Formats: sequence, C-alpha cells, structure tokens
Amino acid sequence: MVARASAVEGELHPNWVGESYAFHPGSRALCRAGGGGAFTVEVDPLSPVVIAFQGMIQDGLMRRARPVSAVYGERVLALVPGPLAHVGAVVRGRPDPLLRASMEAAARAIGERCADALADWPGDAEGLGCLAGPVGSVVSRTGGWGPGEVEDPLRARGVFPVTAVDFEGGCARFKVGVFSAGLEGVQDSRVELSYGRDLLRLAGARPAGALDPSGALRLGAVPQGEAGTVAALLEPLAVGRALVEGTLTYFGKGAAPHHLDLPRRHVEVEGPSSRGRPLAAAGPPQHAGAAGARADSAARAWRYPAGLGAVDVVRVSRTALGTRGLELGPGSRSPGPPPSWTVEAGAVHGRTPLWVALTVVGGDDRLLTLRVGSTDPAMVAWAVAEMRTQLQEAFFRRWRGLAALEEVGVQGAEADRAPLGALDELVR
Repeated sequence: MVARASAVEGELHPNWVGESYAFHPGSRALCRAGGGGAFTVEVDPLSPVVIAFQGMIQDGLMRRARPVSAVYGERVLALVPGPLAHVGAVVRGRPDPLLRASMEAAARAIGERCADALADWPGDAEGLGCLAGPVGSVVSRTGGWGPGEVEDPLRARGVFPVTAVDFEGGCARFKVGVFSAGLEGVQDSRVELSYGRDLLRLAGARPAGALDPSGALRLGAVPQGEAGTVAALLEPLAVGRALVEGTLTYFGKGAAPHHLDLPRRHVEVEGPSSRGRPLAAAGPPQHAGAAGARADSAARAWRYPAGLGAVDVVRVSRTALGTRGLELGPGSRSPGPPPSWTVEAGAVHGRTPLWVALTVVGGDDRLLTLRVGSTDPAMVAWAVAEMRTQLQEAFFRRWRGLAALEEVGVQGAEADRAPLGALDELVR
C-alpha cells in the first residue's frame, strides 16, 4: 500500500481527499470511507457524488482501463478501475501521481483481500468489512492536512447535472444530481423526463413529495456551492431496454429560465439468461427469519374478473410461476373468510437469492398478489416485470382473451418487508 504522506507545517499540497468509495463493477456502491477513520457499507444511493460516480461507470469510462476524473465546482471526482471493485475519491485540488497510486493500490488490495466476498457477490453486506483498510487508506494518506492546505484548487463554474440508474422496489430509479457551482444559486429547478410510455410508467419519486401533478420532478433551490438530488421511480412494464432522456430547468437571478439536457440513460431490465447464467432451483423457503441486509422487495396486486373460480386462478398462477426456473412449494391454504391460497418459489442466480410468492384471494375480493424479494434490486425489477407478462399471457391463453387482470396495487420500498425473512434460507 502507499504510505501516508507526512505533513510539514506551512506546506501546501496538491490535493486533499475528503472521502473515498468502492463500487461494484455493475456500479452499485459497496462502501464509503470518510475522515477520522469512519467506514460504512451503508451508502446513501441518492448522494450527489454517488450518482456522479455511478454515471461515470455507466457511461462506460471504465472500459478505458485507466483513471478518469471530473470536476464539479471545487469537487474533483477521481475514479480508478479495479478487477473486483472500482475505487472513487472526492478530492479538493488536483489529482496527482500519488493520489492515483494510492487508489490503484487500494484496488489491488481489494482484489487480494476481498476475492471471496466479491466474486459472484450476492448483493448483501456480509463480508464487506474487508474493504475498510484499502478504501480507508485513500483518505488517511492526506489525513495530516486539511482542505485549506491545498496549493492550487480546481474551480469549475456552472451548473452540472449528473444522472445514473439503479433499482428499488421493482422500479428503475432514474437519479438526477445537480452541482450548483455558478456565480449564483439555482432557484425553482425542476426535471422533466421523456421515455417510451409503452415500456415504462412513472410510479413515484424520491423524495416522495418531489412529484408534481404534471409528472415533473421538483428539485427546488440548490444554493451556490452545494448539490441537490431527486429521483424518478419508473416501473418497467416488460423485460428489455428503454431510453430515458430529460431536461433540467432552473432560474438564476434573471427572469429567463435556463435549460440543460440531462445525460441520457438506458433502463435495462435483464433476465438471468442475459447475465450469462440461468436461475438455479433453490427450493421454496421453509421458515421466515430476519431479512438479509440490503434486501429489496416489491409487491403488486391485480383483481381477476368475477366469474372465475379462485382455484382455477391458483392453478394458472402456479403454471406461470413455474415456467421461470423457480422451484415451487406445495402451497398453503387459509380458510378465510375469504379463503386464500399461497404458492412460494425460490431460486438463486450464482449466490444471489430470489424469492417469489403468489397469493390468490377468493370471495368478493378476487385478488392476485405477487411478492418478490432479493438482495439484488435489479433481480426484483426483472422478476416483477417478467411475472406480470407471464400472468397476463397465462390468463389470455387459459380464457381465450375473455379474461384479463386489472392491476390495482403498486407497492415498492414501503411495502411490508416481513416476507423477505425467507431470503435468509435461500442465501444459505
């Protein structure tokens, strides 16, 4: 590892590192290290710098196989590729050979110390403590001085939007970060998106109150020198790839609005086969324990038409569930009223677990509920989109187009996570 640089009183330095990160090659944040030895594997996915780093990875810059950097005001974001994890640093000053060497050494150390934890990573937090030393060393190298002891800070003027895509609660999360580094702050900012409405639908926003009736996202004011974030939750209606574009509109001191195009992103909902490995049957979970760390879940509900027998709906649903390489359990019945039937299924993709349950409620309720859980949010989004298609097609075939499902419930991260306790059984 690169040795920590010594500090001489009154000496100025090329740069100072405020925080460092490790990212999975798929762009998911693994951990963060800050000043004073602070280390956590719980990283805010809506942090502006996390969005910027993920955008750099999703832009394909890492295919250059060399360090890259970007300047946002006085923040310099440096990124170094690694075989198992990319290392990012938030810097004041100019990246120099010592900074890059420390980040490259951290990436190598991750490969040496964390191979077992990160090879075929299942998406949970277990085993990520091995990242603390390598990632923390990037920050500690400049810990002997502060941000005011940098000899030549970079300063880029302007308003800089960044974007990235990840997943939450069965939805694609299109995240927008805005770095306000102009001569004045950003006022009354809003984000308008454009995407194929046959492929995606707007299901919500983060924060929840950011969505206005027109479908735009309100970002509001971003003071000069600071950054703000907002995210749209886009529900994939089918497995596939969809383009998302957008515009940031904001006001400065003048009356005229400013318009900036957002970096475009593709929402890719991929199945296991497109990831180079099929699902492997893991058997349905036999008991419910504590939900695994970083587990994501989603629930969707449909009402089936009057006149259909609940038992017939259960049979059709079991068939649809069993076509995706999932191993079904025997099912259970609750006498009600109204009576209900539940079928569970489990599988793993590599070491990543997937748990799915279908519940059919009879009587006047006539509900078909899908619940999905995994430590990989992208797997949850795929399972929701795939099972929606499979159920709709199964109903069409069984009743020759005379019966269709009516979607009545969309629940994401706020859904009851209790069913995800079954993930522990699958992880093992």
